[in-house]
Amino acid sequence: MKGFIRICKADPVFWSVLLIVLTISGISLSIFSSRAIFFGLNSIHTLYLDTFFQNYTLLGDGVFSIAIFLILLLAERSALAMQVITAYLFSGIVSQILKRAFHAPRPHAIISNAEYPWFVEGITNTGMTSFPSGHTTSVFALATILALNTTDKRFSLIYLVTAIITGYSRIYLGQHFLADVTAGALIGTLSGLLVYWYLRQVKVEWVSVRKESYSI
Repeated sequence: MKGFIRICKADPVFWSVLLIVLTISGISLSIFSSRAIFFGLNSIHTLYLDTFFQNYTLLGDGVFSIAIFLILLLAERSALAMQVITAYLFSGIVSQILKRAFHAPRPHAIISNAEYPWFVEGITNTGMTSFPSGHTTSVFALATILALNTTDKRFSLIYLVTAIITGYSRIYLGQHFLADVTAGALIGTLSGLLVYWYLRQVKVEWVSVRKESYSI
């Protein structure tokens, strides 16, 4: 537990902003219905924003995390690459298990075009795999790993804001409700934090064993 506290204290801005965003989401979910929040967050739609978010949301696609993993390998940053791919796989497995367990409907499955005329054409909005948001889970896992490994904490805030906007893109595109995105952010963040802590522990133990073997 002390290890996690030490990690969080190393970047108070990242964790403070994340806590504020999650708290606001939690309070909103406790006061308003999912439908009311969905309509409120989607009050503005333009062709430009439709195009922007259709492309921006790809940051939460698994292909993007895998691409980052490969780039890090080519850059000979294997330790960070291993954290990225492990966090992606772990968070993805948790997300998929929960999707099948909750079997929650996506917005378009319960909201008609008459109620909400801004469902983006070409985007799949139906189905029963809404909770949690897989894209949000993936991007927050990636953002957390990158933030924990950067020495310039200004970048950690950029990673967080990027993840938050990606989460919002899922709501804008009519793919998810706020609860789905909030859960995805929590799962992704906790997955990244756990993987970072665990793999660093393994590295420390491995280095310790090597030193002992050399001393013998």
